[in-house]
Amino acid sequence: MNVDALFNSLVSGPAQTGLTSGVNEQSSEATTGLSSFSGMLENAMGSLNEQQVAANQGVQDLITGNTDNLHNVMIQTSEAQLSLELALQLRNKGLEAYNEIKNMQF
Repeated sequence: MNVDALFNSLVSGPAQTGLTSGVNEQSSEATTGLSSFSGMLENAMGSLNEQQVAANQGVQDLITGNTDNLHNVMIQTSEAQLSLELALQLRNKGLEAYNEIKNMQF
């Protein structure tokens, strides 16, 4: 999963739950929305981990001489770096939002 696909899944994720006006339907779909968010987050973290592992393996293969394609290794490393930076920025924005909500006075 590349960065664009991750962003698109984050943007379109909540819109796919389609909450309706029924009280019972809202509670069941809210639970589904919660599980789909956690599933989406789990998939994103799994994808990030896979990219990091693939980049590390590519660098190791390049060092040991198992591959001589520097171009692909550099692309994998750059994609892994950008994905990690995106995840860190999302975490930072989430923490900022949490702190703002926590500091609200009622």
